[in-house]
Amino acid sequence: MRFEKYSSVSLHNVAEITQTDWTTGGDRLCRVPRSVGAGLNVNARERMRHPTGSEIRFVPIHEGNTINITLSAAERTLVRTFWGSFQPWEPDEIGPTPKTISFTIPDRLKELRTTEGAGRFDPHVCRILLERIPAVALHDVSGNCRPPTLGELPPYRYLAYGTSITEGAVASAPHLNYVTHVARKLGYDALNFGCSGSAYCEPSMADYIASRDDWDVATLALSVNMANRGFTVTQFRERARAFIETIAEAHPDKPVACVTLFPYFADIINGSDAERASDFRAELRSIVSKSQHSNLTLVEGSNLMDISGLTADLLHPGDAGMEAIGEGIAGHLKNSSNLAE
Repeated sequence: MRFEKYSSVSLHNVAEITQTDWTTGGDRLCRVPRSVGAGLNVNARERMRHPTGSEIRFVPIHEGNTINITLSAAERTLVRTFWGSFQPWEPDEIGPTPKTISFTIPDRLKELRTTEGAGRFDPHVCRILLERIPAVALHDVSGNCRPPTLGELPPYRYLAYGTSITEGAVASAPHLNYVTHVARKLGYDALNFGCSGSAYCEPSMADYIASRDDWDVATLALSVNMANRGFTVTQFRERARAFIETIAEAHPDKPVACVTLFPYFADIINGSDAERASDFRAELRSIVSKSQHSNLTLVEGSNLMDISGLTADLLHPGDAGMEAIGEGIAGHLKNSSNLAE
């Protein structure tokens, strides 16, 4: 999205900018508008004020231009600068004190003879990737740059809703979560609406996703948070059905894949409630099979990875698990949906 205050850059996966509470000046990057957050549970409202999957994007007007971006964060964090799809060697550190970072196109990228095989993005597009935690603010942009054009970006977008797993909570870096893997495999851009610990299939979020017309395919991973936070199976059924139907009905020509619970501790730990996990998966299967919307499909999350892909908490996938999930979901979407190419 573009904001008049920062007209020379594009703020990807950012719907609103608000005041910071850790420093003077600067604009906090939020994934949903305040009006949407008001309808979410308190934890989800706060999570959507964090920049999971958010990027600051620009293209220098001339190859030799230096662009200065001033950022701050509520706590120490790292930012990673990609040029197109080309990964940086080292991240930059930011914290509560605003810090200005300078960006110039790397010399060898200036000498590329062809962009064939260079990935989803034009190599001259600078992409500053932000971590899911903590909150981040943009303070200033200086230098001769412009937002990327449509021809410099992937032509289609993949939207993902889910829990901390969708956010990529334990992935080693933001570009290693399953959402990014799916987008990369499809050649799409990504919109990440993961909601750590608080993905409760709320109407406000369903209405917001349904209202957006800037995505082409979506996945809804529903929802280990509800299984672990005391929701009854009946409550899950009612909320998940309404959530799914709202989105599918608003976009009948767009593929929407519903993902059952990924493998986690309830399946394998003595004394855990494996039956409850099974019931939640069965309910989501039933919702999809009974829906009148032909754009809905089901992905069996438990088939996407084995337990060796989990981290030691036996809930969140590690890097290997994220990659396996991404491969599986991308394969499902390619095989079962009429995806734009």
